[in-house]
Amino acid sequence: MIYLLVLIALIVGVGVYLMKSGKVKDADGDFIPDVVEDKIEDIKEDIEEVVEEVKGKVKKVKEEVADVVEEVKDVVSAIKGKPTKSKLNGLTKKQLINSAKADHGVELDSSVKKTTLVNKVYSLYNKKS
Repeated sequence: MIYLLVLIALIVGVGVYLMKSGKVKDADGDFIPDVVEDKIEDIKEDIEEVVEEVKGKVKKVKEEVADVVEEVKDVVSAIKGKPTKSKLNGLTKKQLINSAKADHGVELDSSVKKTTLVNKVYSLYNKKS
């Protein structure tokens, strides 16, 4: 422990000596070398840039989540009540597959035609009723 304190005191002493002798600049006289102050200022600026970038990305993610929520609401409202084939035709293939999975636990193949998916989802809803 004492060795650590001696080492720190030695480092501080060398730093003060270098500043007083003019080998290391300290324009404002606060016993912190200007090189260190400049480096700290650069790091602060970099951190501020990263924070702004992250805030922008968080904003974009919030917008995307809002879009997903809106899409889910659209699916729910399109199927509300007794689903008809015309309501189901208004959905995309992905929405049809998602609604079959969410409401009935049935995985449908996305490679089949949309009309086939509409018929399968329609029959799922009619069996449930």
